[in-house]
Amino acid sequence: MKYRIIMLAAIAAIGTSCLKDTVQELTPEQDALMAKLVGNPLSDAEDGVLLVKFDSETAGRIASGDASPLDGMDISSLTPALPVQPKNTEIARKYGLDRWYRVTFDESIPVKKAAEKFAAIPEITALQYNSFIEPVKPEKVIPFEPGPETKAESDLPFDDPYLGKQWNLINNGGSGAIAGADVGVKDAWRLTGGDPSIIVAVFDCAVNNIHADLSKAVWINEAEKDGTSGQDDDGNGYIDDVYGFNFVSCNLNKNPVKGNRLDWSKGYGHGTHVGGIIGAVNGNGKGVSSIAGGTGSNDGVRLMSCQIFEGSNATSDAQSAAAFIYAADNGACIAQCSYGNFNIIRTDDEYINGNEDKKIAGASLENAALLYFMDPANSNHESLEGNLAVFAAGNHSNPYSCYPGALPYVLSVTAFCRDFMPGSYTNYGPGCKIAAPGGEIIGTSDVSGMILSTGVSNAATQSPAVENNGKHDYNYVYMQGTSMACPHVSGVAALGIAYAKKLGKKFTREEFTSMLLTSVNDIDSYLPDGNKYKGQMGAGAVDAWKFLMAIEGTPSVMVQTGKKVSIDLSPYCNPRNISEVQVGAVDALVLGINSTPEIKDGILEIECTKTGAGKILICSRVGKDPEMSDGIGDMNYYCEISIVSRPYVSENGGWL
Repeated sequence: MKYRIIMLAAIAAIGTSCLKDTVQELTPEQDALMAKLVGNPLSDAEDGVLLVKFDSETAGRIASGDASPLDGMDISSLTPALPVQPKNTEIARKYGLDRWYRVTFDESIPVKKAAEKFAAIPEITALQYNSFIEPVKPEKVIPFEPGPETKAESDLPFDDPYLGKQWNLINNGGSGAIAGADVGVKDAWRLTGGDPSIIVAVFDCAVNNIHADLSKAVWINEAEKDGTSGQDDDGNGYIDDVYGFNFVSCNLNKNPVKGNRLDWSKGYGHGTHVGGIIGAVNGNGKGVSSIAGGTGSNDGVRLMSCQIFEGSNATSDAQSAAAFIYAADNGACIAQCSYGNFNIIRTDDEYINGNEDKKIAGASLENAALLYFMDPANSNHESLEGNLAVFAAGNHSNPYSCYPGALPYVLSVTAFCRDFMPGSYTNYGPGCKIAAPGGEIIGTSDVSGMILSTGVSNAATQSPAVENNGKHDYNYVYMQGTSMACPHVSGVAALGIAYAKKLGKKFTREEFTSMLLTSVNDIDSYLPDGNKYKGQMGAGAVDAWKFLMAIEGTPSVMVQTGKKVSIDLSPYCNPRNISEVQVGAVDALVLGINSTPEIKDGILEIECTKTGAGKILICSRVGKDPEMSDGIGDMNYYCEISIVSRPYVSENGGWL
């Protein structure tokens, strides 16, 4: 059914003829107004739909219903692009979210021609094709073969039986692997395993909320869970959003919004795999471990499903924008986003503004919604001012990150393998911020180099890249790609927030990400001269332990495993006052320190025989009278230093 739409009297300047009859009659002046176009290209745009942004006065008049219908404009509907208005109306106005509308028209009209026509309307300040996003698909998906029932290895921190196969979490070296080519989380778990106050919104396929390793990790909207089916029980504008919301199938023309139930079975369980890397329950004696899945006391992070992929279907820009608003307004402090725009986009302006010289305030709808999510006024955790967004860099081997990850205010994650070598598929170069384990199959059949995580029964067979031979456990699968690297950074970020909370600290997002990016391990030292990835993988490899040390305020020193090294202690305390160095039993065991470290003239000599991380305590005394043992008293003071032992250390001692 078509309606005469409420628009402005000013639109009459275009004429009263039907849009369908006049879209071909473009003047050069009208064509020039295409500079108003923002966002993604036409190639994947929804037919019969445009997103338009009005000036503030006009948007207010439309919202009040004061504008009169315009005869001759053959439009089907004009509705707010975001039917559920953001909770923080002031911040929504800051990014112009209240000014975006969704216009529908006859699908037989070419979208580009309609866009050119609307661009001539003075009160429309920007317009955008309602394009569909694309996932960063894993390079390969292989079901897990569990073999005989086994228990977890005794030297591992949790009793999850498959933890020993997760080199991305704990890499002890071995054939084809380098010890420490992981996320440094084993030692970090001694400090924190996560916190349920931290909600990570997974922008992906849905996370399986009945999976044995995830059912206690998913975010639950208690009001909807205990409410009436088919109703918006909590008044947030979404119906039955118990574990999140399916934005793929929802109708954005109505408020409250109703969509299909979360469907994790489609898309080969990609979202479930990603969610498992971040927050599968640790210490439950089942399946895998995760970075921020707690310590076995229901103390891990919570995973909110913002479903933007459902099999071959994906959300439009408007639906994706709604998902970011939903995450911000329902408590998420991290947006985990394994997707991107795969068109050749090389500048921020090209992505945001369509590569026009004229900057447009607020830019594309999706970008405005992302900025709303990240705005400090919408902070969703007591320890972080401003929410965090993490994106995959892309799997096209391109020498630049795909967008939105390449934007300067989000993290774009590249992928390395169990030997610190970059994945053959990973994007690299400009726009890339940090590297994490993404894995890669070894040869044609050795899956041990891939990333093992939670999966969905039988869903893996839907992937064209799946290899199916023999008996498999489809509830756990191997995948590889920057889609897998991305949640490692989200998980480590979650640990950082948890530790900050434990210490009673609070950081701005800029302070937080700066600590994350300066607490990395060097990748370049593993790469030969002339390698195209050298200096192109971001700041370095994410390291949970070093990140927590930065949050704590404890300096970290890198030492080479198996080599006696000398450390100058003068940056940390006055060498003349040092009395001794103490190493706790656990730290000595973790680092393989078999003899007491020696100090001479402020230089510490220490040898770590194991790859790992721990602390040493420098003890000093000041104020002592050296001439009298029972004379003027002295004061003892202390300084902790983190020691990180790795097989290789860059020439500058690990400082990047």
